[in-house]
Amino acid sequence: MGGKYITKTQVKLYMALRTTRGLTQEATAAKLDISVRSCRTIEQGHHYTSKPQGVRTYKTRKSPIDAVWEAELEPMLKDNPDLQPKTLLIYLQRTYLDVHGEPIYTNAIERTLQRKVAKWLALNGKPKEIMFPQEHIPGEQGLSDFTHFVKANITICGEPFKHMFYHFRLVYSKWSYLKVIQSGESMQALSEGLQEALFALGGAPKEHRTDSLSAAFKNISIEAQKDLTAKYEELCSYYNMIPTRNNKGQKHENGSVESSHGHIKNRIAQELILRGSNDFNSISEYEAWVHDIVKSSNKRNCKDFQTEQLALQPLPKYKTDDYEIKSMKVSNLGIIIIKGMRYSVLSSLSGHSVTLHIYQNEIKIFLGCTFVFSFERKYLNKHNSRYVINYQHLIHSLIRKPAAFRKCQYRNELLPSDTYRKIWFHLDRTENIKVAPKIMLRLLKLAADYDCETDLGVYITKLIANKSSIIIEDIENRFNTSNPRLPQVNSKQHDINEYSFLNNTNTGENHATTRGHIATTT
Repeated sequence: MGGKYITKTQVKLYMALRTTRGLTQEATAAKLDISVRSCRTIEQGHHYTSKPQGVRTYKTRKSPIDAVWEAELEPMLKDNPDLQPKTLLIYLQRTYLDVHGEPIYTNAIERTLQRKVAKWLALNGKPKEIMFPQEHIPGEQGLSDFTHFVKANITICGEPFKHMFYHFRLVYSKWSYLKVIQSGESMQALSEGLQEALFALGGAPKEHRTDSLSAAFKNISIEAQKDLTAKYEELCSYYNMIPTRNNKGQKHENGSVESSHGHIKNRIAQELILRGSNDFNSISEYEAWVHDIVKSSNKRNCKDFQTEQLALQPLPKYKTDDYEIKSMKVSNLGIIIIKGMRYSVLSSLSGHSVTLHIYQNEIKIFLGCTFVFSFERKYLNKHNSRYVINYQHLIHSLIRKPAAFRKCQYRNELLPSDTYRKIWFHLDRTENIKVAPKIMLRLLKLAADYDCETDLGVYITKLIANKSSIIIEDIENRFNTSNPRLPQVNSKQHDINEYSFLNNTNTGENHATTRGHIATTT
């Protein structure tokens, strides 16, 4: 094997054959195709493979920027360590030109500059921030954070659904809870999401940590910030948790939940691909689908979760308030304004002061302590209009003022569906300018009084399709189920001459005869 270096692997194999199989030096040398002299050197410990390899202190080739590195570039880095390799390259290309005015140093040296600058910064640069691993104790800490989900375009019944996620996570077991949030990052969303997570978990950790809730504190006064801080501390105190926050701008302090955002959102994106569609029939269907994915993900940490669950604190019997309370007086317009959105209410509440319980997806109205009704909450940046109108609230008042319908600011929102908008478009084209609003309002009142909105809309649509006349009296008789039209009775009108005998008043006998005749006639 002359002229070839013996490797360390051959040396290990040689020693193994000598010790385990007891072969002689000559037999082992022949087997490995090396000389007997090399075998003796290996066993004596003098072979070059047993000596540590020396560190190379020389360059294999000369760098093209060696001439200017020590003289110019290194002093520039000492004065300003923030200089980047690309900037230094631009400096060289501007400074060093050949006789034709072309740069001597081309873009080919950029990688060389990157290596040199990186090495110089490692040896002479500023100290870097170091992360320190933490010991996690069961039941010790839970984390909350908000994250946007922009990786997939979720739609509800074909309409884009803008939302974000509230994410709760236990540090020790990595158990997670995800909630769809429409209102944005706020104290209300935190309260609602956190309480749902704790009751799904079945206990509370000793400490709860969030980031600085920048969206909740942005552009508000110092007094409002203190109010939010007090609400957050009250919420944690109710569940016997120590409230803590990250230092401002230090996301890594919430790293156990921050790092998992990408994993859970990627899992949801992959499940959407398997599902084959990003469209859902309702928000509740989408929420249930997300919860199933998170539940499946939590099963991977089932053993650690069972350990941590035993260390959690017990929960109170009931949740604390997870809604915003607001009081206001209902105007004579029958409208209340909440976060820029205008909602219709029962006309009977006009002039009364009501109390609102504003949840993320629902608003409840109370008159004193009496619950009146609730409706779905809408958001200004996600709704096509600032009006949310229920025609059943206003129709009994509006029908007395039919001329107000045509120019009403929320006329389109007053019509309950596209079907009724098409009906109005047809009436507006085919009926008299004063008659069309009256017919439309009578149809809406009929739908409200007899709960026949869908059936009535289908019936009118068929009439329009068949080019039949819309006779409102016939339609009212058809759908007025509680007071149907009386049956028609055909009767013959008597001749007036048959009653001439009533004028004869000469004798009592005639009176008797008359009475008898009347009785007979009757």
